[in-house]
Amino acid sequence: MKKLRIYPFLVILILLTACSKESNQIHERHTKKAFIDVIQDAEFSISENNFRITNRLHIGEAIQKRGNTAFPQNEVILFCNLTIAEEMLKIEPHYINYCPYKLTATELDGEILVGTRLLPEKTGDIQMDETAKNINKILRSMVEYTASEDPFILEQN
Repeated sequence: MKKLRIYPFLVILILLTACSKESNQIHERHTKKAFIDVIQDAEFSISENNFRITNRLHIGEAIQKRGNTAFPQNEVILFCNLTIAEEMLKIEPHYINYCPYKLTATELDGEILVGTRLLPEKTGDIQMDETAKNINKILRSMVEYTASEDPFILEQN
C-alpha cells in the first residue's frame, strides 16, 4: 500500500524535473534567409565573439548521402573559447558537459531554425550563475545575429 502512495509523488517529481526551465534550455529564432547565408552568418558571429570553430556536423547532408535525398539540411557548428572555458571549468568542472558550445541550423517548413543550448543560470553558486549569464548573453546574440536579416546588429560584447 505504501508503494502506491509513493508512485504518484515520484511521477510528479520526475515531470517537474524534466520540465524545469533550467534543464536543456534552448534559445531559437526563425529566419527566411538561405541556408548557406545562415551558415556564413553563424561563422562570422562565432569569430567576431572570439570563439574558434572546432568542428561541424553536417547531419542533413550525411542523411541525404545515405539515400534520403529529400531530408532537410541540418548543421551543427561546434565552437570554443579556451579562456572562457578555463574560467567556467575552474568554478564548476562538471560544466565540461556544456563544452564546446554549438549553434544549429535546421530547415523547417520553408524557414531555417537557428538555435543554441544555454547554460543553467540558477545553480546556487553566485560566481557560476554570473559566468553562465555572461556566456548565455553571447550565445543569444550569436543566434540573433545569425537569424537576423540586418547585417548591422552584431552586438559587441
